[in-house]
Parts: sequence; structure tokens; C-alpha cells
Amino acid sequence: MVHFRIQMQNPNDMKFVFTLFACALSLSCLAQHHVNHSRKYDFRQVDPSTIDKEELRKQLEAAKVASGYDSLQALTQYVHSTDENQFATLAVGYQLAFASLTNLQRELGPLGFTNINENVSNVILSLDLYKNRFMTSFIATPGFRNLTTSEDMELRIKRRTIEMGLGYDLVKNRHIDLFPQVTIGFQDFLVDVRQKTFDVNTIPDLLDEMVNTSMKKRSFIFTYGGEFDYKIYTASRARIILGVRYAQVLEAGDGQVRVNGESSDLKLDDEIATSTLSFVVKVVPGANHR
Repeated sequence: MVHFRIQMQNPNDMKFVFTLFACALSLSCLAQHHVNHSRKYDFRQVDPSTIDKEELRKQLEAAKVASGYDSLQALTQYVHSTDENQFATLAVGYQLAFASLTNLQRELGPLGFTNINENVSNVILSLDLYKNRFMTSFIATPGFRNLTTSEDMELRIKRRTIEMGLGYDLVKNRHIDLFPQVTIGFQDFLVDVRQKTFDVNTIPDLLDEMVNTSMKKRSFIFTYGGEFDYKIYTASRARIILGVRYAQVLEAGDGQVRVNGESSDLKLDDEIATSTLSFVVKVVPGANHR
């Protein structure tokens, strides 16, 4: 066996060797650091809503000395800058309410009125607030009028509501949300009756009464149903959400009836909406992420 031994006759030689070793080690670490931080990470396929940020923080702290530290750091920055778990958006769309007007149709038929369309159209406006898979909605539906006529008269009906609702996403998916949803609020059943024409040719004609009657039935309502959303992502992480809502409508009590602004004992058993179907569009702004 052959042994090699290096003898340092001068202490300065030993210092020189250690200096060379330290320089080589420093250059090696610097090169590795440069390579690690030149990596680029693509998190476009990561759904931030599925990331547990507290768990991610713990993993990041535990991995500070590991080779994956820079990727965890980049992912953390991406998730926090996106903040997809919390946002607000305005939903705008079309709502179709399915009415039950059997009694009204029966009473108006002998008076020469045509049947009223029991599909009542509304515009739906909804402020939707999202946080941790919960959706809180503030909903308003200004309505369009359905018309029925006789020879001399016009009768128009309309529905309008204001509601507050709560839903919870069951799916937790990047592109799909499914929210069972309940709401409470108020609903107005409006009826306007007007005379088509009224000829005024003499002074006594001014004294003849012209039919112009308005009725409003206001009810407290409870609805239950759900919303299905499909999310489309743009390059800047903005989202276009296409949604479909369906709800069953329950009235609490008989409601308050007013005729020409005054309280009335009129009983109206018909329902302006037994259920509703809505189609909405939402837009959530995004931001460019590097």
C-alpha cells in the first residue's frame, strides 16, 4: 500500500490551501443559488381556491433549507396575489317567474278579457359576495308587465322583488360551482287597470269617472333552490361566470293588499311566482402575474 503525504514546511502554505478551498466552495454555492433562482414556474393550472394558505405557510417555513424553497415561495406569492377565495361581483341577467293566475283568469274571462301569460319576465340584478366557498347575494328584480285586454279596458300585471340569499359551494372545482341557496325577502304582485279611450267633448264629460285603478299585494317570501356556475378564465386571470339559478317560491301568509295606495280587504289567492328560473352573467377582474 502506498501512502501519500503532503508536508507543509511553511504555515503560509496551509493558509493558502484553505483560502483556495473557501473560494471554490463560495463559487459553487453562488452558482447553485443563481441556477435555482433562474427557474420559472407556471401555476396557471393551480386552483388557488383549493390551497390551504395556512398549511402552505407551514410547509414554506419547514422547507426554507430544502431545494424546493424557491418554488414554494413563488406559489405562495401567486396564491396570495390572486386571492380567489374572496371577491365581489355584480350579476346581471334574465329571470322567468312561473305564475299561477287561475282565479284571476276565471273572473276576467266573462268580462271579455283575453288570457294573461303566466310566464312573467324580470330583469335580475344581484350583488354576490364570495368568501371561503360561501356566497351571499343581494337580489333585486324589476319586472316587465304582462298585458290582457277587453274591448274597453287594459289590465297589466307585474312582479318585483328584493331578497337576500346565502349559498355554499359543494363542488370546489376550478371551473364549476354548485351552490344550494336559500333567500328571504319581499315580493310585490302589481295589477294596473286602465280604460283604453275616453272621449271628452263637453264640460260634463270632464265629470265622468275614468277607470284607473292600481293594486299592490306585498308578501314576505322564502325561496330555496340552487345556482350552477361555469367559470371561464382569461390570460390575466379574470373570470367570466355564466350562471343558472332555480328557486321554489313560498309566500308567508296572505300578504298586504293596497288599492290606489289605500289598504283594502280584497282577497287575491293567485301567485305571481311559484318558482323562478334565472340566467346571469358575472365578470371578475383579473391581474397579470409573473
